[in-house]
Amino acid sequence: MSRIDVFIVKISTRLQQQVTFACLTLLAVFGFAPAFAAVAVGEVTLTIGQAIGIPAAGVPLKLQRGSKVHVGDRIETAQGGHVHIRFVDGAMVSVRPTSRLLIEEYQYDAAHVAQSSVKFRLERGVTRAISGAAAEGARERFRLNTPLVAIGVRGTDFVVQTAADQTLAVVNQGSIVMAPFGIGCAQQDLGACGSASARLLSAEMGNLLVEFRSALAEPELRPFDSVRVPAVMSAGSNSTAATDGGPPRGANAVVRRDDNVLSTALVQEAVQQIVDTTASRTFVAPAPPAPPQLAVTPEPPAPPQLAWGRWGGAADSTDFTVPRTLAEEGRAVTVGNKDFILYRTEQGPATLPQGIGSVGFALNQTHARFTSDAGQIQAAQVQSGALTIDFTRRQFNTTLSLTSVPTGPTSLQASGSMRDDGIFVSRTAGQAVAGATALDGKSAGYLFEKAAIGGALSGITLWAR
Repeated sequence: MSRIDVFIVKISTRLQQQVTFACLTLLAVFGFAPAFAAVAVGEVTLTIGQAIGIPAAGVPLKLQRGSKVHVGDRIETAQGGHVHIRFVDGAMVSVRPTSRLLIEEYQYDAAHVAQSSVKFRLERGVTRAISGAAAEGARERFRLNTPLVAIGVRGTDFVVQTAADQTLAVVNQGSIVMAPFGIGCAQQDLGACGSASARLLSAEMGNLLVEFRSALAEPELRPFDSVRVPAVMSAGSNSTAATDGGPPRGANAVVRRDDNVLSTALVQEAVQQIVDTTASRTFVAPAPPAPPQLAVTPEPPAPPQLAWGRWGGAADSTDFTVPRTLAEEGRAVTVGNKDFILYRTEQGPATLPQGIGSVGFALNQTHARFTSDAGQIQAAQVQSGALTIDFTRRQFNTTLSLTSVPTGPTSLQASGSMRDDGIFVSRTAGQAVAGATALDGKSAGYLFEKAAIGGALSGITLWAR
């Protein structure tokens, strides 16, 4: 029997303990408990806009202040999103808008600092890192990789911006070593690369940045140009000057290790970005009012309350999902797995209204597939289904008739309780269901997995009244 993906639901504060226990049970059933129970290596201290954490299991979780961060997590920000993280050794990391940072390794023991190891991977966007005790005490075991280069540190406050074909870095304090991957510089290693193509950049070298492009043989030192690299410039701007509590720049700069000072510096950085972005917008005078129209144009239909988003790739002929960047517009995460996320419109408290009663839903859209134990994927079909939700008693019951070439006809039946916010989960030996209703009670959706000989059937559904 193949492993079945583990679902999570968005957890309200007052139900966190209860749902955490339920998730631990589900993880234990399907063999993922050790990863879920991993010790946190950091904590989110600030979020601005939309940001999610994606654990190694691939299940997204909306980040907020106090969210724990673990090894294997990807921190991902949307347009306008911003996350600050304080790690266990006092290090501070800021993840800027439209960025994705992977925490590949983070080992720190205050009693054995020299054995520490820290490794990040900036897959896209911009991040700022202020070294903690681990990087200062074991700098030869600190590494930040991008798709193109490796960066080692020498007790540093630095900013990196990366894309598919270019990586830039500036240093506010200390120094870094940048080297492209190749002979003498392997992605899996720790510390700065000592290859012939490595380049050092220090804050004492003045107003310079180090840049590597895929067409170059080695990184180059260039004058700092705020027009060409505005994202890097604003991340290390003088808005975080020493007089405002942030780390100063320049040859004699010294970063104070007080956590409150560092937090203030990073908060000011985020606020300054918003100010800079707003100030850069060109004001356009409003157009004069249009003359009265004789014909009344009907208003466009309201966007659906529920929308399935996919992590990436193109949809096939039966896949009714949209890219998650579109599905998340005006909506919040409810449930998801490593392939799909169900987003829901939420305005105010996420609580179902009273008086809906028991409702039968019609199957509207489906997408299913069979995944073999070897990882091969084949098409599957949902031939029919039924879903009944008793909103008064907070219970649901559903059945699906599934089929695929490897399995033949297969049925799924699940029932259980539903939370006050319309999220429901059911798990039994060999199958799992997780879903949510719209807050108006007029639609619902859930994802499912069903173990079968040689693999598992899985998919997503949408239902309407």
